[in-house]
Amino acid sequence: MKSARRASANIAGAAWHTARTADGPLFKGKRVAVIGGGNSGVEAAIDLANIVASVTLIKFGAELRADAVLQKKLRSLPNVTIITQGQTTEVTGDSKRVNGIVYKDRVSGEEKRIELEGMFVQIGLVPNTEWLKGSIELSKFGEIIVDAKSATSPACSPPAT
Repeated sequence: MKSARRASANIAGAAWHTARTADGPLFKGKRVAVIGGGNSGVEAAIDLANIVASVTLIKFGAELRADAVLQKKLRSLPNVTIITQGQTTEVTGDSKRVNGIVYKDRVSGEEKRIELEGMFVQIGLVPNTEWLKGSIELSKFGEIIVDAKSATSPACSPPAT
């Protein structure tokens, strides 16, 4: 089975991160960006806002897709800037550090640069539920649909062997 895992990569010589709990403290007092506006991205921005000087969250679409309670918390934080309709086009830096990102405003077409010291990519996870299709109800994203009592609908029975 596939699972999510911690990852970092070298993009134009600049490291990016996905593990906010492990790598977040490395950016204490610094400026960071979070790419992604679903639950993963918003949770990361909330967590990082308690450590870093400022967080800029960039979402490709017109609105955040995170749960309403998470969005409310995020919007209450004074050191968070939310950019929607932003397409990250470039990560700048040298062979050791990120020093900024460039994004395209998808409404105006204008390219903008943000100076920062770190970037966290939180574009979510793909549920490994392909094998459940047809046996229980799944959302359009492949997430298992449950009711208020955490029961699936229809009731799931063990697969035939």
